Amino acid sequence: MSVRISDDGVSVADDLVSIRREIDGIDADLLDLIHRRLRLAQATIEVKQREGLASTDGRREAEVVRLAAERARERGLDPELIREIFWRLIELSRTSVRQSAGARAG
Repeated sequence: MSVRISDDGVSVADDLVSIRREIDGIDADLLDLIHRRLRLAQATIEVKQREGLASTDGRREAEVVRLAAERARERGLDPELIREIFWRLIELSRTSVRQSAGARAG
């Protein structure tokens, strides 16, 4: 196993550096997916406005969270933590839509 000095001056194995790089790539992918989800949430609001529908749908939100928890359980992940993450994603979507609406109005 070879060892090198990391950017922060700590000696780490090359394997660890490789794993960290892969994690960094996954983190970037997650951010891209969150950004994509926010754009789709905005598009959803635009369709709802055009069709005269309510901007939020609590039943749909609950279903999204329930499904995420179910999928988490199937993958051996903590469903409660995944529920929290998805409620935060929904909150982020709502905030993003509000900010977008405010920017267009202002």
